[in-house]
Amino acid sequence: MLGKRDPQGYFVIVAKKEALGLLPKEALIEEVGDNIIIRVKSRSLAQKLLKKLQREGLLTKP
Repeated sequence: MLGKRDPQGYFVIVAKKEALGLLPKEALIEEVGDNIIIRVKSRSLAQKLLKKLQREGLLTKP
C-alpha cells in the first residue's frame, strides 16, 4: 500500500539494492546500507513500481 507523500511531494519506497535494474529514470534513488530509498512524484508510477517490487520480493520495511 502506498502511503502519503513526503514533505517534498514524493512517494517513498524502500527496497533492496537488487531493485536498481528495475527502476525508471524518473525515480530519485538514495543508497542506504543494503537498501535503497526510491522517490517518485507520480502516484501511478509509484503504484506500478510498488507492485513490480512486491512480485520480485525486493521490498523491505522502512
